Amino acid sequence: MEETHSENAKELKNSATETYIDTLTEVDKLIESSEEEQVDISDYSILSKPDILAKAQEMLHAADIKKANETLQKLRFALETIESEERPALIKAWADAGNDPREFKPTPDATHLSLNKIFQKFKEKRDEERRRTEEEKLKNLKQKELVLEKMKALVESEETATSLKTMRELMREWREIRHVPKEFQNTLFERYRFYLEKFYDNLSIYNELKEMDKGKNLEQKIELIKKVEALRSETNIRKALITLHKYHEDWRNTGPVQKEISDEIWNRFKSAGDSVVADKKLLQEKLDEIKRDNLKLKELLVAKAETAVAALPQKLKDWGNVAKELDGYMDDWKQIGAVPAENNLEIWGKFKGARNLFFNARKEFYKDINSTKDENLAKKMALCEQAEKLKEGEDFNKTSDAFNALQEEWKKVGPVPESKNDQIWKRFRSAFDHFYNRKNAFYEQRRNQESEATKIKEAIVIELEGLKEIEDGTQVFALLKDAQSRWVKAGFVSGKVYHNLQKRYQDASDFLFKKFKRSSDEMKESVMKEHYDTLAGAPDGKLKIQFEERKLRERIQKLSDEKGTIENNLSFFAMAKNADAIRKQFDANIQKLQAQIERLEKELKVIRSFKNNA
Repeated sequence: MEETHSENAKELKNSATETYIDTLTEVDKLIESSEEEQVDISDYSILSKPDILAKAQEMLHAADIKKANETLQKLRFALETIESEERPALIKAWADAGNDPREFKPTPDATHLSLNKIFQKFKEKRDEERRRTEEEKLKNLKQKELVLEKMKALVESEETATSLKTMRELMREWREIRHVPKEFQNTLFERYRFYLEKFYDNLSIYNELKEMDKGKNLEQKIELIKKVEALRSETNIRKALITLHKYHEDWRNTGPVQKEISDEIWNRFKSAGDSVVADKKLLQEKLDEIKRDNLKLKELLVAKAETAVAALPQKLKDWGNVAKELDGYMDDWKQIGAVPAENNLEIWGKFKGARNLFFNARKEFYKDINSTKDENLAKKMALCEQAEKLKEGEDFNKTSDAFNALQEEWKKVGPVPESKNDQIWKRFRSAFDHFYNRKNAFYEQRRNQESEATKIKEAIVIELEGLKEIEDGTQVFALLKDAQSRWVKAGFVSGKVYHNLQKRYQDASDFLFKKFKRSSDEMKESVMKEHYDTLAGAPDGKLKIQFEERKLRERIQKLSDEKGTIENNLSFFAMAKNADAIRKQFDANIQKLQAQIERLEKELKVIRSFKNNA
């Protein structure tokens, strides 16, 4: 019996068994070379220290030990990234305390120590899981060996009515026992197949039952073939291969079929499995190619990011622009798929390093800006106080210039704390709005008054021009005085309209004075006094008197400058042939200018008398 066992085992190993084992080995290798779904490391980079600890703590309770270990490694990398970002500030504090920066040694913080404890607990759990798994495999090995001993005893015993049922029970028991140590798998399988085949070869009394059992086995194996063929449409390579491995286990745990179709049914199963393996190999190659292409795209993003931060900005606006550019690269990064596992940490480290360089530098830049924000706030508060003092100003032109100067000063002052920005601006703007609302209201009122005054003065000019035809001097002077009084009370007119009306008014008055031989100067002085008396009594009389005074001073200064220029130029013509004629002409101009100056100075005295009483 033992000799037959040995020969049959050898035959099995050289045929179907050898092919079967080779197929499983290839599937196992392909499973090991395939990767779990790759986690985007950048997703962990946004975690804070407490978040990293919380996520690591979850991994202690994860069912998938391998995946949990990969996640913990990525969390460790994320924490190391945060620590590298914090290190410059720690070195600075170390140096500020009077220490040599070269002697700085980072002390692990609470998060680092806590994560180390979690890693230690995880290692203990993993070791315990491995030990338990190995113990379970050894236990399964003993159970399977026990089943094989029972099968051997059944094969070597006399055939009975319950032999087939007993064998089926042993087959069920065999299937329910799971993994055993790898080094024993092939030997166990060879023995199992040998005893099973030997049992069915010996089973002759109950041929009908045997054939029925083989028919059921055939149905199960055909169903397994269909399941394997369906795996060709599974896009998850790892899932497909692990499932294929399971179907192989189910196949070898299923009993024999009729000998005449045994090879055919096995070849169909193997062919279906080979097709799955070939498909997944091809798909894995395509995925590997895509990952290599993704690596090139991410390398390009790294180059762009490193170029963007090669020269750090100097202006606040430029920092924002570069930050927006880097955020765009991050969005592009997340759109790109996985890269080869061996390059994943390295390429992310380079990309993250460029971003860290920029954002750490920006943090220092903002820190310097923030240190001056309180000073800027004090400066802007002072500008607000100046604006509030100016908002009731009566001299609108000078006050407008002062406000414009304050605005220019405001623009030169840098940013203030964000919490105070709106508040301080509204205060400054409020003073502006108050003044310019007053100014606009004043000029709007004056425009309305000017419009009405223009109509009245237009009518007075027409009225005076009509007096030229009257021959009664007494009547004319009475009407002229009344017109002059109404002219002054009519109100203020400015610009070209003023000059045009004033000229027509003056020409008509001079004509009438000359026609009736009255002293126009005497009349003008009377009219002038009435004019300023009316101005002084107006609601804004003080401003109007000041305006008239300023215009007179400017005219006197202009005439004095002109007179001085003529007097200086007179000496150049002393030796000329026609010096006397030139001197007479210059003297006449000087006298004329002097007369004008004296007349304006008299008018200035009149204005000042009304100014003091206004």
